[in-house]
Amino acid sequence: MKKIFLLSFIICFFIACSDNKQDSDDNASIDSQANLEQGDDVDFNIQLIDGNSIFVKKNDGKITFDNDKATLFVFFTTWCTPCIAEIPHLNKLQEKYKDDFNIVGVLLEDKSDEEIKAFKEKNKIIYEIANGENNYLLAKILGGVDGIPTMFLYDKNSQLINEYLGLIPEEMLEIDIQKAIS
Repeated sequence: MKKIFLLSFIICFFIACSDNKQDSDDNASIDSQANLEQGDDVDFNIQLIDGNSIFVKKNDGKITFDNDKATLFVFFTTWCTPCIAEIPHLNKLQEKYKDDFNIVGVLLEDKSDEEIKAFKEKNKIIYEIANGENNYLLAKILGGVDGIPTMFLYDKNSQLINEYLGLIPEEMLEIDIQKAIS
């Protein structure tokens, strides 16, 4: 029953930002860890395409990251038009606040690191991108992703500042980033 629910969730998720041109082959498989219950404790790494990783831990309902900077997790796919449209704004914010702030694009699609590196180069993305099955686990423990783009902003102490669904004006993000880094 849980597998049917998760499959339904993934199908609905990809329809949220779909122009119906996307093949079902792009739907990524879900890691077996994604079947966690709401209160379960877990720790894992999300893998960045540059070879680094971010350690994520959920313990007693508190989520922590091994970052020393405020972080914006941006859940996206390569075929989502709004996701692509926000890249220049995210690049600008990453560059402006690079000393105190990180953006991590979290891919929710089954692509190789080479494909994502080509996408990153084509779209001139300057922030990090996470790729792998644990991206789905991250989405689950952060409370779920109901559509894309979805973003979660955390301060350097792993405290949630805000979450966003859809395209968000750069100015609004900047105000919240300033709160997260202060």
